[in-house]
Amino acid sequence: MAIYKKISSHGSVSIPVALRRELGLEPKDPVEVTVTKDNWIEIKPYLLRCAFCKTQDGVESFHGKGICGKCAKEIREKLTRDRRGTDGC
Repeated sequence: MAIYKKISSHGSVSIPVALRRELGLEPKDPVEVTVTKDNWIEIKPYLLRCAFCKTQDGVESFHGKGICGKCAKEIREKLTRDRRGTDGC
């Protein structure tokens, strides 16, 4: 997805809300800004946040999203319950 933005007179660039939501970024979250070998600017979350409960504790990356152990366990349990319900057991 390409979105075109202008650099402000203060040297900043705003990240559109759709991209922030997709990445799970909240206002005032720290981001890491780096320049790649190909002179591209890369911006990524500095601390990964759980996409569900928003915690930063014990968060792992899964398919580009953050998920904490507690939410992963709840999802696993719900999927297990739902699967049992559809099997006729």
